[in-house]
Amino acid sequence: MDLANRGAALALHRGGSTQVSIAEQLQIPRSTIQSFLSVHHKDPISDEALADRPRAGRPRATTEKQDRLLHRTILKDASMQTDDLAQHISGGGSMMVSDRTIRRRAAEWGLYHRVQRKTPALTRSHVQKRLDFAHAHIDWTIDDWSRVLFSDESSVQCGSNHGQQWIWRRIDEAWVDGKTQPTIKVATTMKFWSSMSAAGPGSLHIIEESLTSDSYLKILQQHLIADGTRLCGSDFLFQQDNHPSHKTERIQRFLEEKGIQELPWPPNSPDFSPIENMFSVLKRLVAERSPPSKDDLIRITIEEWENLGSEYTHALVSSLPDRMQAAMTAGGGATKY
Repeated sequence: MDLANRGAALALHRGGSTQVSIAEQLQIPRSTIQSFLSVHHKDPISDEALADRPRAGRPRATTEKQDRLLHRTILKDASMQTDDLAQHISGGGSMMVSDRTIRRRAAEWGLYHRVQRKTPALTRSHVQKRLDFAHAHIDWTIDDWSRVLFSDESSVQCGSNHGQQWIWRRIDEAWVDGKTQPTIKVATTMKFWSSMSAAGPGSLHIIEESLTSDSYLKILQQHLIADGTRLCGSDFLFQQDNHPSHKTERIQRFLEEKGIQELPWPPNSPDFSPIENMFSVLKRLVAERSPPSKDDLIRITIEEWENLGSEYTHALVSSLPDRMQAAMTAGGGATKY
């Protein structure tokens, strides 16, 4: 309660009003009125008398001057870590504040220590092209986007479990099977090409060699028309990013000869493409199964890709109108997608 309401509550109480009546008139919970009157019912109606009483407890570990310095420093350098911040505001003295204190002070200002999100590096030209694309497609419906066959390449890895994994165990279970983390000396990486649409996932093609115009053409010859017709219909639009192997004269000639219409795609725009989200989920699902060998990696990757059904892909494609709106709101900048 602020001082004005405290004074009003006390005046009403002394005028004979009940706690229920006071609560209704001031729009304050009755429990708050009751708690206030139990402490202040005999006090004079003055700001000094009705102010909060001094509270017992541990004094703040930082001074007002240190708080101001901390606030300015965080706003100036958001990447500065808590131990460096503690040393900075302590001025090199022996009385160092704790990591927890730094986090509490920052929380008071609505600032929280979080993992920095990664976004594509965007030039001014990229931003403008992304904005132009969003403007051109802002009115597209989900049916319009369902005509698009999205495609991309991505790498999936096994044996990359170098990070610490925290578990609950007893003291004597440090080396018990099932309580240890298996490691693989050499990580295996496989690269895949695939496609998807609102109707479901497309083919998953293993890329055994470097992606060149020749190898990419073989992939398209093998899968593009079949996937596009099956998932989008015969008049599908083909989406691919701006990788050099995608934009060669040979690839463009193939698309023209087959009568395949390509959806022009802005540079550095993975957040526009739903297949990027699919590959991200795929990598997590494969990692959870910890394939121990190359053959297992291929088998598990194919299984998990095929399990990402049409309900999931339709939800991803259905987000495209929101992605276009988000890009416009960001002025062509990066979005949360």
